[in-house]
Amino acid sequence: MKLALKGKVALVTGGSRGIGAAICRGLAAEGVLVGVGCSGSPEKAAEVAAGIARDFGVEAEVLRADLERADEIVGMFDRMEEHCGPVDILVNNAAYCPGGPIASYSVEEWEKTFSVNVTGAFVACQEHVRRLLADGRKGKIVNLVSQAAFLGSTSGHLPYDASKGALVSMTRAIAREVAAKGINVNAVAPGMVRTEMVADKLAANLDRYLSRIPLNRIAEPEDVANAVVFLASAASDYMTGTTLDLTGGMLMR
Repeated sequence: MKLALKGKVALVTGGSRGIGAAICRGLAAEGVLVGVGCSGSPEKAAEVAAGIARDFGVEAEVLRADLERADEIVGMFDRMEEHCGPVDILVNNAAYCPGGPIASYSVEEWEKTFSVNVTGAFVACQEHVRRLLADGRKGKIVNLVSQAAFLGSTSGHLPYDASKGALVSMTRAIAREVAAKGINVNAVAPGMVRTEMVADKLAANLDRYLSRIPLNRIAEPEDVANAVVFLASAASDYMTGTTLDLTGGMLMR
């Protein structure tokens, strides 16, 4: 399969751990120069960048930004362009996910969730598209959504679920607008993924989670990374506006 990724430049938000770190490494393994975005934990992002340089011999930059601040999001593109060249691939992976029943949320938590997950992704998409169009270049956007955008969460994450539904709609809308310019915009909707964030839930209720998944296993971060690498590559050039089901068969849509 022709991926044609070597020498491309990618910016991955939330790249310091879990799914984001696996995406950074998956892209780097194909020769992509990677910007490892993080809002906090720059030490973890630096570890990811160092591992990429060591294992794959390609450049990786740590890009720290508060995704609630548009100027800092734009700054990530500036720094990436300065160090590695113009960004070809944007992966919106970072997310904020408060938990609890509907009655427990404050308006501030709701607004923060949408500020990071939707507005932050919008600003990043807007800046990426603006630069691609100004340079007359083609490019890719991959947004990380969730099965919860379609099914909701049994464990109670209403603001997150709703924000991911908005990101699915935004993916389609941007894709339709920029398709004729050679910019592909797609999304990946994972189900349960084995990361440190859900380790306690899996340990306590593994059988219950597995019973919901036809493929009868929990996804690894690398499963998600493989899908993102595909959508970032030339192999997916005829796909846009798609939300890729990566749930082990939970959605089958």
